[in-house]
Amino acid sequence: MRNWILCAAVVVSSASAAMAASGFSLDFNGGPGSTLAATGFQSVYSIDPTGFDVGGGNLTIRTQPGDTFGNYENDPDSAKNMFYNTVDVGAQTIATAKVNVSGLNVNFHGGGIWMGTDQDHYVRLGVFHNSFLSSGPVGVELLRENQDRWGGATPPGQGDDIVGIGTPVGAANIARDVLLRITRNGNNVVGEYSLDNGGTFLPAGAIGGLALPGDPQGLGSNTIEAPGTFKVGVYAFGGPDGAAPGVFSFDSLVVTPEPTSLAALTLSSVLLRRRR
Repeated sequence: MRNWILCAAVVVSSASAAMAASGFSLDFNGGPGSTLAATGFQSVYSIDPTGFDVGGGNLTIRTQPGDTFGNYENDPDSAKNMFYNTVDVGAQTIATAKVNVSGLNVNFHGGGIWMGTDQDHYVRLGVFHNSFLSSGPVGVELLRENQDRWGGATPPGQGDDIVGIGTPVGAANIARDVLLRITRNGNNVVGEYSLDNGGTFLPAGAIGGLALPGDPQGLGSNTIEAPGTFKVGVYAFGGPDGAAPGVFSFDSLVVTPEPTSLAALTLSSVLLRRRR
């Protein structure tokens, strides 16, 4: 059961960045096939070859039942085919993906980019189906989970372990080309999306409290661990058993260590806070 609290939010937009050595770039020109090697990623949570394939310059992932909520501190969660590479943490990270989205038809179908230390400490930015959205039901979701901020954790956290922002973009069952971009500055993240191939990026939200290696509460108070423990990748999952899958065909993923500039926009969105 997912409960939602709605309120206004102010969001921020940022500019793009150039590629650098501590990032990586994938164009999904491997394959054809349904193997981890064909994707170009280093690793994956809960691989299921029936749910993805690589070919024609795309990594196509079909949504399957499951999510990254539920199996707290005991990965893997029920989500399948959550691909990733590890990168140096540093002060900043930008991840940009181009994806064609089609077939979204039931609540919580979703897919896009994720980054974090594991399936209990991450942020994700994706296109998703949610009937709670006005002018929807398809929207862009920026969501952060941080198990250590849960009120039932030991020691207890702030009670904001799962916080998400949903921005409506249109009707269900329509194919869309979408550019998704996450910019992380320390423990803070900003999401953006473009529906015109990067001509205009629109704000999807801003959230703090992202856990980093050595800093599980996301408060910036602990020493960062050695590189290689922070993950960036793509995902597609969610929806009930028996539903026709949503389809996410990723054309590219580019990860860079820092932005060239940061410009603020003030736009209202819908803050959707999920609580256990």
